[in-house]
Amino acid sequence: MLIPSELRIKARELANKIPYQLIKDSPTVKYYTQWNLFDRCIETGGNTLGKLPQSNDYDVVIHNGELIKGVELLGDQVNIGIDPSESRIIARHLVNLREVYPIVIKGDVEDEVKVLLSYGGEQNELNSNHVIINVSDYAVVNLALSIVGNGGCGTNVVEVNVGDGATLNLLTYSTNINPSFSLIRVTEGSGASVNAYTIVVNGEMTHHREDYILQGQGASINSNSLEFGSGNSRVDYMINIMHVGEHTMSNSTTRAIALDSATVVHRGFGRITERGRWSSTSIEGKVFIGSSNAVGMSVPIIMVDTGDVNGARHSATDASIDEDQELYLRMRGLSREEAIGLVVYDMVTGFLDSISASFKGSVSQIRESLMSLIRGR
Repeated sequence: MLIPSELRIKARELANKIPYQLIKDSPTVKYYTQWNLFDRCIETGGNTLGKLPQSNDYDVVIHNGELIKGVELLGDQVNIGIDPSESRIIARHLVNLREVYPIVIKGDVEDEVKVLLSYGGEQNELNSNHVIINVSDYAVVNLALSIVGNGGCGTNVVEVNVGDGATLNLLTYSTNINPSFSLIRVTEGSGASVNAYTIVVNGEMTHHREDYILQGQGASINSNSLEFGSGNSRVDYMINIMHVGEHTMSNSTTRAIALDSATVVHRGFGRITERGRWSSTSIEGKVFIGSSNAVGMSVPIIMVDTGDVNGARHSATDASIDEDQELYLRMRGLSREEAIGLVVYDMVTGFLDSISASFKGSVSQIRESLMSLIRGR
């Protein structure tokens, strides 16, 4: 589906006028993302394809804005839900985008539907991918989404519309090298249920954002996330949950690991609107800091616009290896670095083991990649 010309024109007009973030100095929108790094990224206009990824394990592959595999899952034209006035990075994404691909999942799918958004190119080339996924009413779907950057800069947008009464199990794995922006925006109908697992790994400047809009009555989201930063990487993960329908429910738990000289940030925002009466939300962040040079933080925030709520809570903790743990492990012959590595291993494997068995194939690949990263430190 080609980008409507009027939308591209609007985006081009706004790209150099509006900021990357509309509000500069607030805990939830502070410049945790180094947006200036994106200024060096040059729009390619979707004119480069670059080295193609391995696609055997995926049902849909979109690389540098071009559909490589999965034409049989494409649906009819649908409206693009993002607006270029949201931010400069969104405007630049729409200007640079080659095409938007609508995917329709109509019935129950027992196996994983595996979608790969990849990009690569020269150091400063910007490549963009955009997909709109529609899950039909009352379907049960296991969707595994991989966002992989092997060079250049990337912007990736995934819009997911979950129909009434549908259940979506969503696994997102994002790993990048250069500056990257990813937006996952999920809108849920009445009685819809989403179980989301997210893993974000490294990157010079990785901004990964997820928006969950509980539009219909009785909709729910359970989100469990893992951030992993090592070396000199910088990861900014943000989850926004908006309760619009009545009797909606959300739980969000993020675990973050900051090693070496990495910076890892978790931001969680749960809002119960005036229309979202009798709803409940919970935002929780847990950060492990494994080095004196690493930075890790969690910023959970709750906003409630109605007095009729079932619950609203948030919490944040950060810690390094404690003295008792270190002493116990060192008495058994482990160095401090080995002790930290053991804690990290336990956190990562514990998270991977908690992921639904529906994603057995994807989790096996992710586990191998993360274990290789931990061993290689």
